[in-house]
Amino acid sequence: MTVAPELEAYTGFLVRALQQVHLDLWAAGAPFGVTGIQFGVLTLVEAHPGIDQKSLGELLQLDRSTIADLVARLQRQGYLERIPDVADRRRRLLTLTQAGRDALTPLRAHAEDINARLIAALAPEDQAQLRRILTTLLSAREDAPVEPAP
Repeated sequence: MTVAPELEAYTGFLVRALQQVHLDLWAAGAPFGVTGIQFGVLTLVEAHPGIDQKSLGELLQLDRSTIADLVARLQRQGYLERIPDVADRRRRLLTLTQAGRDALTPLRAHAEDINARLIAALAPEDQAQLRRILTTLLSAREDAPVEPAP
């Protein structure tokens, strides 16, 4: 994808364009029809068995209704279970089903392939630097208040 020179100075445009490339690559070969964000949900539930939906949404930086929809969809597909918390019956704890665990192996391979393809044009040290820069920018936003444009 070639970027118009008039837009090269706008980081937001570049990030959005790269996100579109990522979405296209993901959709082209996603196992089981699982989306990239659904893969993120499954990965985090595997890493944090018994996590509640609210905490999962915070980790993914998703609003309440979006995470609720994702969890419900993955539950319908048989990848997640919602188990009532014995300490608080209103709260549901999330765990992977066997189908969810089984799906993660090909999904991880797909995600790793896309990651490699996205950054293949960079030298290994530049790949690591890109991840550090993106992580730094995202971490800085967590602490910064969102202010309206003047």
